[in-house]
Amino acid sequence: MKKLLVMAAVTVAATNAFAGVKLVVRSDYVNTPAYDAANGAETAGTSLFKPEVARLYLTGMVGDATIDAGLNLRQFVVEDDTLSGPQKVMTVDKFVEHLTISKPMGDFTFTAGKMWMNVGGFERRAFYDGDTYLTSLANGGEGGRLLGATPGSENEGSVVTPENMSGVAAAYTITPDHKVEFQLANQTNSDSDLLTSVNKRHTMGLAYWGSFADKMVQTYLSYTIGAADTVAAGHEQTFIGAGFRLAPMENLTVDLEYLANSDKENVGDTKSETTSTFVEARYKMGMWVPVLKYEMSTDKAADEDNFKRDAWAVALEVVPKAEDAFRYHVAYTSIKDKDFDGALAGAEDTTKSMITVGFKYVGDIVK
Repeated sequence: MKKLLVMAAVTVAATNAFAGVKLVVRSDYVNTPAYDAANGAETAGTSLFKPEVARLYLTGMVGDATIDAGLNLRQFVVEDDTLSGPQKVMTVDKFVEHLTISKPMGDFTFTAGKMWMNVGGFERRAFYDGDTYLTSLANGGEGGRLLGATPGSENEGSVVTPENMSGVAAAYTITPDHKVEFQLANQTNSDSDLLTSVNKRHTMGLAYWGSFADKMVQTYLSYTIGAADTVAAGHEQTFIGAGFRLAPMENLTVDLEYLANSDKENVGDTKSETTSTFVEARYKMGMWVPVLKYEMSTDKAADEDNFKRDAWAVALEVVPKAEDAFRYHVAYTSIKDKDFDGALAGAEDTTKSMITVGFKYVGDIVK
């Protein structure tokens, strides 16, 4: 409770000190019908109300330097208390999604703090802001369960994009339409308590953003190398992203992205890989915005094929008033994990479907 009170006090103080305070909230009702898990057992259906996103974005100026922060209002981790058992708690690392100060110097901009890492592409940003109804395997999307009704056995990728990390960055604006940035940050599994990481090496990344033809074509390329060294083993990790955002006609946008994550364990000399290719299209028709997304992913664990994923989502967003801060949506998502191999050999194809109905609010709460 004391931690939450301190966080609340910090948030109130921040809203008074920052010039821009944007609140983003997305809340959904999610219905998942029963389906057969990969071991053939039936997984019971669920019916849940889920607070998908609740975050404050704060921006302010100190001279010519910009302070930028994203604070999660609902981002819990499970900790096991010896007296009361498992319970959800809020930690500082989960509360602070990012917090940086950036200072321009000519065509350069230097940044320090807990940074938004240049991994995961357009989709990762959409996931954080509540603007997607299907998250790819490489960005941490979950599929159906492997062990029937066993909670916590949802199928995930072997190597997923890392969260934001503390470090420094230098960006160079080549032209108003082209920019590159170099980031130097902590290890991808770094922690202040030294429980999972030896913290002896850094993560380094280089990213490029560009736009062409009056922003009809926007693109990015990112390459990040890192380490997740534990006491037992060293890990060499790479995260590659490439994407295009196309606007071939008015009110239509199409995102095409490719993500490739890998983790090589030095002790066993084995390599795990998770790759995702996906396309998402949005078309605005007055107050209606149909959305269609399709994903193809593959996963390898310790040099062996693990499984493949085909997934798709179709959604309809509704904004009754252009000036309104509310958006309403309904979506249907289908995720099929198949071709299990290696340690999962013999598992059956499993398809998980979800029906989502909800709303999203975005507004400046200090105006």
